Amino acid sequence: MRALRWVWDNRQWLFSGIGLAALTALVAIWRRRRARKVPSGPLVRHPHSGFEVMPVHFMIDVTRAVPQVEVELRAINYLARPLALREVKVTRFVAGSLPAIDNIPLAYEVTLEPRSSFLIVCARALADSEARTAANAPPSSWHGSVSIVARGMVRGKEISFGPATALKIDGSVLRPPASPLHVSGS
Repeated sequence: MRALRWVWDNRQWLFSGIGLAALTALVAIWRRRRARKVPSGPLVRHPHSGFEVMPVHFMIDVTRAVPQVEVELRAINYLARPLALREVKVTRFVAGSLPAIDNIPLAYEVTLEPRSSFLIVCARALADSEARTAANAPPSSWHGSVSIVARGMVRGKEISFGPATALKIDGSVLRPPASPLHVSGS
């Protein structure tokens, strides 16, 4: 109430040109002090050198003649020039209770257009022991993690991404159907 009375008593000079300038300066000082006191939340930005690779989905297929693991990734080119991916490798892949599967290379080379993204696949055949373990693993929700390294070329200059470790990924395991139980009839 006292503040309103003070404004009313000083209305002539307060709303003159000098008063408005002084009022604007006070508001600016108050806003600046308030901005210093309010901490902005920590921004989490993963550094990259112009491109990034993120996990999308995995599939372990033991129904094929040659069992295989495939890891689908999204490669993102933030640069204003085309980027030729030379190497993308999943250095370590872990899914559910399965043992780690290492060194899954890029299935094919890709050139990313400027400021675009593209789905790529890293794949390799499973060793016999890896295939047996995957075929006999108990069914569960298939969550996992991957570690990725990548490098590419832009106008003759090599740029890299990673190593990025323990990135979350979900997927599936395709297994042959269980053999039916024989039931004897009467």
